[in-house]
Amino acid sequence: MNDPTLPIDFDSSPYKDVKVGIEFITPADAAELKASNYKFNRELIKQNVNDLKKMMLDGEFLLSSDAVVVDTSGTMKNAQHRIEAVLESGIGQWFLVMRNVSHDIGAITDTGRSRKMADRITFSGTKISRRECSIVRNAMCDIQSPTIGVMQFSKPWQDAKVKDTFLRFQDYFNFLNTRKYLSTMYSPILLGAGLKIWAHMKNNNDTYLHDMCVEDRFVHWIEISSFGQPSTFMYNPSIDGAAARLYHEKRKKRDDNPGAGFWNDSPALRKTVHAAHKFMNGENFGRNVVAITVDPFKLLRKMQPTNPKYALPEGIAYSKLNDFILGE
Repeated sequence: MNDPTLPIDFDSSPYKDVKVGIEFITPADAAELKASNYKFNRELIKQNVNDLKKMMLDGEFLLSSDAVVVDTSGTMKNAQHRIEAVLESGIGQWFLVMRNVSHDIGAITDTGRSRKMADRITFSGTKISRRECSIVRNAMCDIQSPTIGVMQFSKPWQDAKVKDTFLRFQDYFNFLNTRKYLSTMYSPILLGAGLKIWAHMKNNNDTYLHDMCVEDRFVHWIEISSFGQPSTFMYNPSIDGAAARLYHEKRKKRDDNPGAGFWNDSPALRKTVHAAHKFMNGENFGRNVVAITVDPFKLLRKMQPTNPKYALPEGIAYSKLNDFILGE
C-alpha cells in the first residue's frame, strides 16, 4: 500500500502535462473555444444558455469547480453552454480551465445533464445514437438473464465492448439508416434480433429454405414482425410464419395489458430471439412462441465482423483479443 507521506515523483504522473488554472475568458477567447468544440458534442439546450446569459448580464455568474476542458489537440470537451453564454452576453468571465487533458473525460464531466452510454461512446469519438446503442446491447445480451440488454450493458466500463460491437457490424446500422428502420416505428428488440440474423447469415454460407440474401431476409423479418405483413416480398406461411406468430404475440400482450403491453421486457426478448432464429432458417412454430432461455444464435461477440472497414481497437494486443471479446 502506498504511503501518502512519501514524496511522489510528479514526472512519472500520467497527468504531468495537464495544466490547471483560473483564466479570464473574453468573448474573443470564447469564439476560439467554440470553433474548437467537439464535433460530436450534444446539441445546446437553448434555455440553459439563456439562464447562464442572464446570470452574466446581471453580474451573478460565479466561478465554478466544473472546468472548461481542452484536450491535447486543442478540442474543447466541456463547458459549451457557458462558453456560448459568454459569446451571447458579450461579457468575459473567470473560469477554472484544464488544458492538455489526454484521457476521455466525457463520462465524468457535464454533470448538469447525465450522459447515457451512447453519449459517452459518441464523446469518445464514435458517433452512435441512443437507439443504435440500445439495438447493439439487446443483440449482445444474455437471454438467460431476467433483464434486457440496455440494463445488462449500462456501466462506463462496458462502453468499450459495446462500441467495438457497433463498429464490427456498422454495415448493418448503415443499412437500417438507409432504409429508415431506425425510426421509432420499429422496436429495438426486433432490430436487435435482426442484427443476430444479419451477423449469422453473413458469417455462414448456409443454404436456407427461403433462398433469400441477408438484406432481403432482414427486411422480410422486420416488416412482418412489426406490422404482420410484408410490403416488398410475397408471404409464405410455411417459411415466414415465425415472424407472423411473433407479431400476434405482440398484439396479444398489448390487448391483454392496455397501457402496459410494451414489447420491452425479458420474456419479449426471449420470444423474439426464438422467432428470429426460426425465421432465419425458414422454420415455423408448432404451437406457441416459447420464451427460450438458451440462445440458438452464436454469441455476437464471437462472430466475425461484417463491416469491411472494421479495425481492431487501438491498445488491444492480438494475444489479449479473446479476453477483450469474451471477458467481463
